[in-house]
Amino acid sequence: MMFLGLGSGRGYSHTLLFVAACYVITFLFTKRKTIIPNSLTIGILFHLLLDLPEVPLLYPFFNYQFIYLEDPLSSWLFSLLHDPVVQITEVLGLIFLIIILIHNKLYGIRKMFTFIIESNVIQIQE
Repeated sequence: MMFLGLGSGRGYSHTLLFVAACYVITFLFTKRKTIIPNSLTIGILFHLLLDLPEVPLLYPFFNYQFIYLEDPLSSWLFSLLHDPVVQITEVLGLIFLIIILIHNKLYGIRKMFTFIIESNVIQIQE
């Protein structure tokens, strides 16, 4: 998106239109099984909920002026270091990720990939 002069892509990827596109693409990619697209959609919606009110949920149905950031990484790091809400949500996300990894005993990269592949194979066969 940045190469096209459209900004960092954060605005476009924080819309309900993007959520719908992700669902359709994932649904087709997983051969019309619903657990992965449903899980992805729920995760994205919770992410958008945590980012409210700073997201253009209803774009392109309502006009929204996207902000172009020259250096989005610096902006994110600044907010991470100075905004307590960002700090809390990032720490909570990290805690949930660690809980998932420990619960499923995913202690290495190979085990993580095997878990993901086996989960998809089992789901696709059902």
